[in-house]
Amino acid sequence: MRKADGAEGGSDRCRRGPAPYPPVAGQPAHAIEGSSMFEKLRHGFQLPGADPAEIAAREASLGIALPEDYKAFLRTSNGFNDDLGQGYLILWSVEDLAMADGYEIFALQPDRFLIGSNGGPTAYGIIAGNYIAIPFVFSGPWQDEVRVLGGNFDAFIAAIEAGDGW
Repeated sequence: MRKADGAEGGSDRCRRGPAPYPPVAGQPAHAIEGSSMFEKLRHGFQLPGADPAEIAAREASLGIALPEDYKAFLRTSNGFNDDLGQGYLILWSVEDLAMADGYEIFALQPDRFLIGSNGGPTAYGIIAGNYIAIPFVFSGPWQDEVRVLGGNFDAFIAAIEAGDGW
């Protein structure tokens, strides 16, 4: 499949809008634009980005606190779905974050929740500020299955890109 930038590969199945990438309403520019992470993710952006009020409402409805770096990403791209280096990454939209409450991997708590998957057997989430990978199906205590991928969003993206996300 041909990507928006003309390269082969990836999936366009959940894209909400083509390039160019307009600024987020009410913000002077993308909070993450210009960073290497922004450029790595740009091809799979789900546009438009989420409104800060929408993010705050979802946090309140789920009783969770999203890290600031992840909220900056959501304001730029309301989700992600595409190849990323040696991995595949699906990050749920603000609306789809409610799905995290439907998985029985571990109880949804303010500092422990899911944010997406690899499109297969692995879920991605956040526990106490760390971005993690955990299988959707496992035997034994879930704590034994958690793999920390990074302490911030950039480190998480780098781990997925390197193929460390399972």
